[in-house]
Amino acid sequence: MGKLELTIESEKVRIYSPIFDGVCNEFNKFMLNNRNQTHPQLQLSYDSIMASIKKITQCGARENLFRPEGGRVKAVPLVISFPFPVKKKVGKMRLYCLRLNDETLIIGNGGVTTKGKYDDDPIHQGYVDDLRKIDKLIKKELKKTKSGYSDNDTLIKILESITF
Repeated sequence: MGKLELTIESEKVRIYSPIFDGVCNEFNKFMLNNRNQTHPQLQLSYDSIMASIKKITQCGARENLFRPEGGRVKAVPLVISFPFPVKKKVGKMRLYCLRLNDETLIIGNGGVTTKGKYDDDPIHQGYVDDLRKIDKLIKKELKKTKSGYSDNDTLIKILESITF
C-alpha cells in the first residue's frame, strides 16, 4: 500500500512524491539513482532536471515548464541545450510528474532511456502508469467531493489522505 509524501513546499507550490515501498519516495529514488552520472550528457540532463525543480519551487508548477507526456502527466526537463554533440546511444533523462495545477505537483520517478518515447521503454512506461493510476484515484475522490483540480484546499486534503 502506498501514499503521497510532501517532499518540497514553497510559497508557490506543494510537491508530493509517492512512496510505494514504505521506505523511500520516488523522487528520492530518482536522485539516488541518477545524481552521479559519469557521462557529461547525462550529468547535464540531471542538472537541468534539478534546475527545473528549483524553478518550479520559485514560480509554481506552470504548464510551460513541462514537457507534455499525455494528459496531466508531464516530464522535466522541458529543453536542454547541450554545449557538445549529443550521442543518441547515451540516451536522455526524464523525470515524470503529475501536474495537478500551478500550486500542486506530484513528482514520480524517471531515469535514462535510449528509446524514442517513454512508452517504448517498459521501465519508463511503468513510471507513467503509476502516475496515471494516482491521477485516477485523485479524480475519483474529487468527484465525490464535487470539486475540481482548481480547488486546492480540497485537493491537498485528498493528497494527504489517499492511499493506493
